[in-house]
Amino acid sequence: MGSCPKCGKSRLFKSYLKQIEMCQKCGIKWVNVRADDGPAWASMLVSGHLLAPFFYLITFRLNMPDWLRTLSLVVIGVVICLIILPRIKGFFIALIWSTDAPTS
Repeated sequence: MGSCPKCGKSRLFKSYLKQIEMCQKCGIKWVNVRADDGPAWASMLVSGHLLAPFFYLITFRLNMPDWLRTLSLVVIGVVICLIILPRIKGFFIALIWSTDAPTS
């Protein structure tokens, strides 16, 4: 949800995907908890499944030119990825923190 997994009172990100160094409320350091490529992989996996109904609708139900069909699916896919990527990154950070995985 974009908040600190420990206290839930401060923001986890200072910008779109840049996480904070330390929580201002509970003092836990987040700079060493790195999600790396997991969130990008998971957001592409999830967005592909969310894109499937749009693919069906645009491909089989609407009569549109191929270039417009392709452009529409690309734009919808990118928007879905950009919307869910910070949420999945926050989930990965919380998951890494909750399992006491090494963070250095």
